[in-house]
Amino acid sequence: MEKKTETPFRAKICIGSCELLSAWAASCPKCGQRFRLLWPFWVLHIPLHRVVDLRCPFCLHSFPLVAVSLVCCEGEERLAAGLVEGLS
Repeated sequence: MEKKTETPFRAKICIGSCELLSAWAASCPKCGQRFRLLWPFWVLHIPLHRVVDLRCPFCLHSFPLVAVSLVCCEGEERLAAGLVEGLS
């Protein structure tokens, strides 16, 4: 039986057909700051064409981004974390 996490967000998911779960990052179009993404706990995999709704942790600007535009940020835990607010 798999242990369920108490945390409602996770850092790593699979995007597209990647086999390895990876950490992902985005850049805010308003302030230009880069941040890593924390995904809702129920998200494990999303197709490349899905739209991800984000909010910048620096300037609080909300913006949509297509999943294929995200960048892998494996090993960059020092980046500020921004929550994924939704998928469409």
